[in-house]
Amino acid sequence: MVWLLYFGRLEKEKWIDGIIDMIEMYKWKELPFELFIFGSGSRESKIQELASKNTNIHFFGRQSLETIKRYIENCDYCLIPSECLETFGLSALTAIKLWLPPIGYAKWGLKDFISNELDLTHQQWTTTGQKLHHLIKFLVEKKDSVMLDSKLSDSKFWIQNYTKDSRVIRFHALAGKEVKKIIIVSDFINRIWGIETYINDVKELLEQHGYEVELCGWKVPSWTLGKCIKYLGIITGLGNFYEAIKLQRKIKKIQPDLIRYNSVMRYLGRAPMRASKNSTAKKWMMFHDLGYFYPFPSQLTSEHQVKTPFTLKHFLSSYTTKNPLKKLAIIGKYFSLRLIKKQLEKRMDTFLVPSNFMKDIVHKSYNIDNEKIKVFPHFIQE
Repeated sequence: MVWLLYFGRLEKEKWIDGIIDMIEMYKWKELPFELFIFGSGSRESKIQELASKNTNIHFFGRQSLETIKRYIENCDYCLIPSECLETFGLSALTAIKLWLPPIGYAKWGLKDFISNELDLTHQQWTTTGQKLHHLIKFLVEKKDSVMLDSKLSDSKFWIQNYTKDSRVIRFHALAGKEVKKIIIVSDFINRIWGIETYINDVKELLEQHGYEVELCGWKVPSWTLGKCIKYLGIITGLGNFYEAIKLQRKIKKIQPDLIRYNSVMRYLGRAPMRASKNSTAKKWMMFHDLGYFYPFPSQLTSEHQVKTPFTLKHFLSSYTTKNPLKKLAIIGKYFSLRLIKKQLEKRMDTFLVPSNFMKDIVHKSYNIDNEKIKVFPHFIQE
Protein backbone atom coordinates (compact mmCIF):
# COMPACT_ATOMS: atom_id res chain seq x y z
CA MET A 1 0.00 0.00 0.00
CA VAL A 2 1.27 3.48 -0.92
CA TRP A 3 -0.27 6.83 -0.02
CA LEU A 4 -0.71 9.32 -2.85
CA LEU A 5 -1.56 13.03 -2.97
CA TYR A 6 -2.93 15.33 -5.67
CA PHE A 7 -3.42 19.05 -5.17
CA GLY A 8 -4.35 21.50 -7.91
CA ARG A 9 -7.08 22.36 -10.38
CA LEU A 10 -9.39 19.50 -11.34
CA GLU A 11 -9.32 20.34 -15.04
CA LYS A 12 -8.59 18.53 -18.27
CA GLU A 13 -5.46 20.60 -18.93
CA LYS A 14 -3.97 19.33 -15.66
CA TRP A 15 -4.72 15.80 -16.87
CA ILE A 16 -6.79 14.89 -13.81
CA ASP A 17 -8.50 12.51 -16.26
CA GLY A 18 -5.33 10.41 -16.13
CA ILE A 19 -5.89 9.84 -12.42
CA ILE A 20 -9.58 9.11 -13.01
CA ASP A 21 -8.72 6.56 -15.72
CA MET A 22 -6.13 4.94 -13.47
CA ILE A 23 -8.70 4.52 -10.67
CA GLU A 24 -11.32 3.10 -13.03
CA MET A 25 -8.89 0.44 -14.28
CA TYR A 26 -9.38 -1.37 -10.97
CA LYS A 27 -13.14 -1.60 -11.57
CA TRP A 28 -14.51 -3.30 -8.43
CA LYS A 29 -11.12 -4.41 -7.09
CA GLU A 30 -9.71 -2.92 -3.93
CA LEU A 31 -7.25 -0.12 -4.63
CA PRO A 32 -3.63 -0.80 -3.57
CA PHE A 33 -3.22 2.83 -2.52
CA GLU A 34 -4.80 5.63 -0.50
CA LEU A 35 -5.39 8.76 -2.57
CA PHE A 36 -5.93 12.24 -1.09
CA ILE A 37 -7.26 14.82 -3.57
CA PHE A 38 -7.39 18.59 -2.98
CA GLY A 39 -8.76 21.04 -5.54
CA SER A 40 -11.76 22.26 -7.48
CA GLY A 41 -12.80 22.40 -11.11
CA SER A 42 -14.93 20.85 -13.83
CA ARG A 43 -13.98 17.26 -12.89
CA GLU A 44 -15.03 17.77 -9.26
CA SER A 45 -18.32 15.83 -9.54
CA LYS A 46 -16.52 12.85 -11.07
CA ILE A 47 -13.97 12.81 -8.24
CA GLN A 48 -16.80 13.01 -5.68
CA GLU A 49 -18.50 10.07 -7.38
CA LEU A 50 -15.33 7.94 -7.22
CA ALA A 51 -14.75 8.91 -3.58
CA SER A 52 -18.32 7.90 -2.67
CA LYS A 53 -17.73 4.43 -4.15
CA ASN A 54 -14.27 3.79 -2.72
CA THR A 55 -13.10 4.38 0.84
CA ASN A 56 -9.47 4.59 -0.37
CA ILE A 57 -10.18 7.87 -2.17
CA HIS A 58 -10.44 10.98 0.01
CA PHE A 59 -11.68 14.21 -1.58
CA PHE A 60 -11.40 17.49 0.33
CA GLY A 61 -12.19 20.12 -2.30
CA ARG A 62 -10.18 23.31 -2.42
CA GLN A 63 -8.16 23.86 0.75
CA SER A 64 -5.32 26.09 1.92
CA LEU A 65 -1.74 24.91 1.59
CA GLU A 66 -1.54 24.78 5.39
CA THR A 67 -4.36 22.21 5.44
CA ILE A 68 -2.76 20.17 2.64
CA LYS A 69 0.57 20.10 4.51
CA ARG A 70 -1.05 18.15 7.34
CA TYR A 71 -1.64 15.26 4.95
CA ILE A 72 1.63 15.48 3.03
CA GLU A 73 3.70 14.09 5.90
CA ASN A 74 1.74 10.82 5.71
CA CYS A 75 1.98 10.46 1.91
CA ASP A 76 4.60 8.71 -0.21
CA TYR A 77 4.21 10.43 -3.59
CA CYS A 78 2.61 13.50 -5.19
CA LEU A 79 0.77 13.00 -8.50
CA ILE A 80 1.42 15.66 -11.18
CA PRO A 81 0.18 13.85 -14.30
CA SER A 82 -0.14 16.82 -16.67
CA GLU A 83 0.78 16.08 -20.28
CA CYS A 84 0.48 19.80 -20.96
CA LEU A 85 3.88 21.48 -21.13
CA GLU A 86 4.14 23.40 -17.89
CA THR A 87 6.10 26.67 -17.86
CA PHE A 88 7.32 26.03 -14.30
CA GLY A 89 7.00 23.11 -11.87
CA LEU A 90 5.67 25.05 -8.88
CA SER A 91 3.51 22.19 -7.52
CA ALA A 92 6.40 19.74 -7.94
CA LEU A 93 8.77 22.13 -6.18
CA THR A 94 6.32 22.62 -3.32
CA ALA A 95 6.07 18.83 -2.92
CA ILE A 96 9.86 18.42 -2.98
CA LYS A 97 10.25 21.06 -0.28
CA LEU A 98 8.15 18.80 1.95
CA TRP A 99 10.18 15.71 0.93
CA LEU A 100 7.33 14.30 -1.14
CA PRO A 101 8.60 12.88 -4.47
CA PRO A 102 6.47 13.98 -7.47
CA ILE A 103 5.28 11.56 -10.18
CA GLY A 104 4.85 13.14 -13.63
CA TYR A 105 6.41 13.95 -16.99
CA ALA A 106 9.94 15.33 -16.58
CA LYS A 107 9.88 17.83 -19.43
CA TRP A 108 10.05 21.61 -19.88
CA GLY A 109 9.14 23.39 -16.62
CA LEU A 110 8.97 20.10 -14.71
CA LYS A 111 12.27 18.75 -16.05
CA ASP A 112 14.38 19.60 -13.01
CA PHE A 113 11.92 18.43 -10.37
CA ILE A 114 10.94 14.82 -11.22
CA SER A 115 13.32 11.92 -10.55
CA ASN A 116 14.19 9.44 -13.28
CA GLU A 117 12.37 6.59 -11.51
CA LEU A 118 9.13 8.58 -11.30
CA ASP A 119 9.19 10.05 -14.82
CA LEU A 120 6.08 8.91 -16.72
CA THR A 121 7.92 9.55 -19.98
CA HIS A 122 9.82 6.28 -19.41
CA GLN A 123 6.67 4.19 -18.94
CA GLN A 124 6.08 2.00 -22.01
CA TRP A 125 2.30 2.41 -22.16
CA THR A 126 -0.09 4.49 -24.25
CA THR A 127 -2.20 6.68 -21.95
CA THR A 128 -1.36 8.60 -18.80
CA GLY A 129 -3.86 6.45 -16.89
CA GLN A 130 -2.06 3.26 -17.97
CA LYS A 131 1.34 4.74 -17.15
CA LEU A 132 0.19 5.75 -13.67
CA HIS A 133 -1.41 2.34 -13.12
CA HIS A 134 1.74 0.37 -13.91
CA LEU A 135 4.18 2.73 -12.18
CA ILE A 136 2.12 2.74 -8.98
CA LYS A 137 1.79 -1.05 -9.17
CA PHE A 138 5.59 -1.24 -9.33
CA LEU A 139 5.96 1.18 -6.41
CA VAL A 140 3.53 -0.85 -4.30
CA GLU A 141 5.39 -4.10 -5.01
CA LYS A 142 8.85 -2.60 -4.53
CA LYS A 143 8.02 -0.05 -1.87
CA ASP A 144 10.93 -0.84 0.44
CA SER A 145 13.54 -1.12 -2.31
CA VAL A 146 12.83 1.88 -4.59
CA MET A 147 15.82 4.22 -4.54
CA LEU A 148 15.10 7.68 -5.90
CA ASP A 149 17.90 9.45 -7.78
CA SER A 150 19.73 12.63 -6.83
CA LYS A 151 16.92 15.00 -7.84
CA LEU A 152 15.12 14.21 -4.61
CA SER A 153 18.20 13.77 -2.43
CA ASP A 154 19.42 17.15 -3.67
CA SER A 155 16.13 18.84 -2.82
CA LYS A 156 17.95 21.12 -0.38
CA PHE A 157 19.54 22.77 -3.42
CA TRP A 158 16.14 23.34 -5.03
CA ILE A 159 14.70 24.66 -1.79
CA GLN A 160 17.52 27.17 -1.37
CA ASN A 161 17.38 28.23 -5.02
CA TYR A 162 13.65 28.99 -4.98
CA THR A 163 13.01 30.53 -1.58
CA LYS A 164 11.40 33.93 -1.11
CA ASP A 165 14.78 35.30 -0.03
CA SER A 166 16.48 34.12 -3.23
CA ARG A 167 13.60 35.63 -5.21
CA VAL A 168 14.12 39.04 -3.59
CA ILE A 169 17.89 38.87 -4.19
CA ARG A 170 17.25 38.19 -7.88
CA PHE A 171 14.76 41.04 -8.00
CA HIS A 172 17.21 43.49 -6.40
CA ALA A 173 19.89 42.55 -8.93
CA LEU A 174 17.55 42.86 -11.91
CA ALA A 175 15.66 46.00 -10.87
CA GLY A 176 18.53 48.02 -9.44
CA LYS A 177 18.68 50.26 -6.37
CA GLU A 178 16.65 53.08 -7.95
CA VAL A 179 13.45 51.01 -8.13
CA LYS A 180 11.17 51.70 -5.15
CA LYS A 181 7.67 52.15 -6.56
CA ILE A 182 6.18 49.40 -8.72
CA ILE A 183 2.97 48.83 -10.66
CA ILE A 184 2.17 45.19 -11.50
CA VAL A 185 -0.26 45.01 -14.43
CA SER A 186 -2.24 41.83 -14.97
CA ASP A 187 -5.47 40.81 -16.75
CA PHE A 188 -7.03 39.77 -13.45
CA ILE A 189 -5.76 40.73 -10.00
CA ASN A 190 -7.85 38.82 -7.47
CA ARG A 191 -6.98 35.37 -6.09
CA ILE A 192 -8.95 33.26 -8.55
CA TRP A 193 -6.45 31.11 -10.47
CA GLY A 194 -2.83 30.13 -10.02
CA ILE A 195 -0.98 33.09 -11.52
CA GLU A 196 -3.43 35.65 -10.14
CA THR A 197 -2.92 34.28 -6.64
CA TYR A 198 0.81 34.34 -7.26
CA ILE A 199 1.03 38.04 -8.15
CA ASN A 200 -0.74 38.88 -4.89
CA ASP A 201 1.95 36.86 -3.08
CA VAL A 202 4.62 38.75 -5.05
CA LYS A 203 3.05 42.07 -4.01
CA GLU A 204 3.10 41.07 -0.34
CA LEU A 205 6.69 39.82 -0.59
CA LEU A 206 8.01 43.01 -2.19
CA GLU A 207 6.13 45.18 0.31
CA GLN A 208 7.79 43.28 3.14
CA HIS A 209 11.12 44.42 1.70
CA GLY A 210 10.24 48.10 1.52
CA TYR A 211 8.82 48.44 -1.99
CA GLU A 212 5.59 50.29 -2.75
CA VAL A 213 3.50 48.01 -4.97
CA GLU A 214 0.16 48.60 -6.71
CA LEU A 215 -1.81 46.08 -8.75
CA CYS A 216 -3.62 47.22 -11.87
CA GLY A 217 -6.17 45.04 -13.67
CA TRP A 218 -9.69 43.70 -13.21
CA LYS A 219 -11.18 41.78 -10.30
CA VAL A 220 -12.93 39.16 -12.34
CA PRO A 221 -15.90 37.17 -10.94
CA SER A 222 -15.08 33.58 -10.04
CA TRP A 223 -16.43 30.28 -11.35
CA THR A 224 -18.47 30.05 -14.58
CA LEU A 225 -18.77 33.79 -15.34
CA GLY A 226 -15.10 34.28 -14.67
CA LYS A 227 -14.13 31.44 -17.00
CA CYS A 228 -16.27 32.84 -19.82
CA ILE A 229 -14.65 36.25 -19.41
CA LYS A 230 -11.23 34.62 -19.29
CA TYR A 231 -11.70 33.08 -22.74
CA LEU A 232 -13.72 35.88 -24.35
CA GLY A 233 -11.36 38.52 -22.98
CA ILE A 234 -9.11 38.19 -26.03
CA ILE A 235 -11.83 40.05 -27.95
CA THR A 236 -11.90 42.93 -25.43
CA GLY A 237 -8.11 43.03 -25.62
CA LEU A 238 -8.30 44.37 -29.16
CA GLY A 239 -9.21 47.77 -27.74
CA ASN A 240 -9.44 47.85 -23.98
CA PHE A 241 -9.18 51.61 -23.63
CA TYR A 242 -11.00 51.70 -20.29
CA GLU A 243 -8.22 49.73 -18.58
CA ALA A 244 -5.63 51.79 -20.45
CA ILE A 245 -7.08 55.02 -19.03
CA LYS A 246 -7.13 53.49 -15.52
CA LEU A 247 -3.45 52.56 -15.84
CA GLN A 248 -2.54 55.95 -17.29
CA ARG A 249 -4.11 57.67 -14.27
CA LYS A 250 -2.36 55.32 -11.87
CA ILE A 251 1.00 55.96 -13.54
CA LYS A 252 0.45 59.72 -13.30
CA LYS A 253 -0.50 59.46 -9.62
CA ILE A 254 2.16 57.04 -8.43
CA GLN A 255 5.07 57.92 -10.77
CA PRO A 256 6.43 54.33 -10.63
CA ASP A 257 10.05 53.33 -11.15
CA LEU A 258 8.99 50.00 -12.66
CA ILE A 259 5.92 48.81 -14.55
CA ARG A 260 5.77 45.03 -14.73
CA TYR A 261 3.25 43.51 -17.13
CA ASN A 262 2.41 40.10 -15.76
CA SER A 263 -0.36 39.09 -18.17
CA VAL A 264 -2.13 41.02 -20.92
CA MET A 265 -3.45 38.33 -23.23
CA ARG A 266 -6.86 37.40 -21.75
CA TYR A 267 -8.38 40.80 -21.08
CA LEU A 268 -6.09 43.84 -21.16
CA GLY A 269 -4.56 43.56 -24.63
CA ARG A 270 -2.27 46.16 -26.20
CA ALA A 271 -3.88 49.41 -25.00
CA PRO A 272 -2.57 49.34 -21.37
CA MET A 273 0.97 48.79 -22.69
CA ARG A 274 0.62 51.77 -25.00
CA ALA A 275 -0.61 53.80 -21.99
CA SER A 276 2.89 53.64 -20.49
CA LYS A 277 4.60 55.20 -23.54
CA ASN A 278 5.29 58.55 -21.82
CA SER A 279 6.50 57.02 -18.56
CA THR A 280 10.24 56.92 -17.86
CA ALA A 281 9.78 53.84 -15.64
CA LYS A 282 11.46 50.56 -16.49
CA LYS A 283 9.06 48.21 -18.25
CA TRP A 284 9.10 44.43 -17.90
CA MET A 285 6.99 41.73 -19.53
CA MET A 286 6.56 38.30 -17.92
CA PHE A 287 5.85 35.35 -20.25
CA HIS A 288 4.37 32.79 -17.88
CA ASP A 289 1.85 31.48 -20.43
CA LEU A 290 2.60 29.59 -23.66
CA GLY A 291 -0.63 31.01 -25.10
CA TYR A 292 1.45 33.91 -26.46
CA PHE A 293 2.96 31.46 -28.94
CA TYR A 294 0.35 28.72 -29.45
CA PRO A 295 -3.44 28.86 -30.05
CA PHE A 296 -4.51 26.45 -27.28
CA PRO A 297 -1.72 26.06 -24.69
CA SER A 298 -3.67 23.51 -22.63
CA GLN A 299 -3.23 21.14 -25.59
CA LEU A 300 0.47 21.82 -26.07
CA THR A 301 2.32 18.56 -25.38
CA SER A 302 5.47 18.93 -27.50
CA GLU A 303 7.84 21.81 -28.18
CA HIS A 304 7.65 20.95 -31.88
CA GLN A 305 4.05 22.17 -31.93
CA VAL A 306 5.25 25.76 -31.53
CA LYS A 307 6.05 27.08 -35.03
CA THR A 308 8.46 29.99 -35.27
CA PRO A 309 8.73 32.82 -36.15
CA PHE A 310 5.34 34.24 -35.14
CA THR A 311 3.43 34.55 -38.43
CA LEU A 312 -0.18 33.87 -39.38
CA LYS A 313 0.91 30.91 -41.53
CA HIS A 314 2.86 29.34 -38.66
CA PHE A 315 0.18 30.09 -36.08
CA LEU A 316 -2.53 28.43 -38.20
CA SER A 317 -0.37 25.42 -39.06
CA SER A 318 0.64 24.84 -35.43
CA TYR A 319 -2.83 23.53 -34.56
CA THR A 320 -4.63 21.12 -36.89
CA THR A 321 -8.41 21.43 -36.98
CA LYS A 322 -11.23 21.24 -39.53
CA ASN A 323 -13.60 23.14 -37.27
CA PRO A 324 -14.29 26.52 -38.95
CA LEU A 325 -15.11 28.19 -35.61
CA LYS A 326 -11.78 27.10 -34.14
CA LYS A 327 -9.96 28.35 -37.22
CA LEU A 328 -11.73 31.68 -36.87
CA ALA A 329 -10.79 31.82 -33.18
CA ILE A 330 -7.15 31.08 -34.03
CA ILE A 331 -7.08 33.87 -36.63
CA GLY A 332 -8.70 36.29 -34.16
CA LYS A 333 -6.20 35.38 -31.46
CA TYR A 334 -3.29 35.81 -33.87
CA PHE A 335 -4.23 39.39 -34.72
CA SER A 336 -4.79 40.21 -31.05
CA LEU A 337 -1.33 38.83 -30.22
CA ARG A 338 0.14 40.63 -33.21
CA LEU A 339 -0.99 43.96 -31.76
CA ILE A 340 0.46 42.96 -28.38
CA LYS A 341 3.74 41.97 -30.05
CA LYS A 342 4.10 45.42 -31.63
CA GLN A 343 3.66 47.09 -28.25
CA LEU A 344 6.16 44.72 -26.67
CA GLU A 345 8.74 45.67 -29.27
CA LYS A 346 8.17 49.39 -28.68
CA ARG A 347 7.76 49.56 -24.90
CA MET A 348 9.53 46.75 -23.03
CA ASP A 349 13.08 46.90 -21.69
CA THR A 350 13.21 43.37 -20.27
CA PHE A 351 11.38 40.12 -20.93
CA LEU A 352 11.06 37.57 -18.11
CA VAL A 353 10.47 33.81 -18.36
CA PRO A 354 10.01 31.37 -15.43
CA SER A 355 12.13 28.57 -16.96
CA ASN A 356 15.20 28.47 -19.16
CA PHE A 357 13.55 26.48 -21.98
CA MET A 358 11.25 29.44 -22.72
CA LYS A 359 14.10 31.77 -23.70
CA ASP A 360 14.49 30.09 -27.07
CA ILE A 361 10.73 30.17 -27.74
CA VAL A 362 10.49 33.91 -26.95
CA HIS A 363 13.58 34.69 -29.02
CA LYS A 364 12.53 32.71 -32.09
CA SER A 365 8.85 33.58 -31.94
CA TYR A 366 9.01 37.32 -31.35
CA ASN A 367 12.58 37.96 -32.56
CA ILE A 368 13.54 39.46 -29.20
CA ASP A 369 17.23 39.97 -28.47
CA ASN A 370 18.52 37.21 -26.17
CA GLU A 371 20.21 39.87 -24.03
CA LYS A 372 16.78 41.22 -23.05
CA ILE A 373 15.35 37.83 -22.02
CA LYS A 374 15.97 36.92 -18.37
CA VAL A 375 15.07 33.75 -16.46
CA PHE A 376 13.14 34.81 -13.38
CA PRO A 377 11.74 31.68 -11.69
CA HIS A 378 8.88 31.53 -9.20
CA PHE A 379 9.39 31.01 -5.49
CA ILE A 380 8.06 28.23 -3.27
CA GLN A 381 4.66 29.08 -1.84
CA GLU A 382 4.46 28.75 1.91
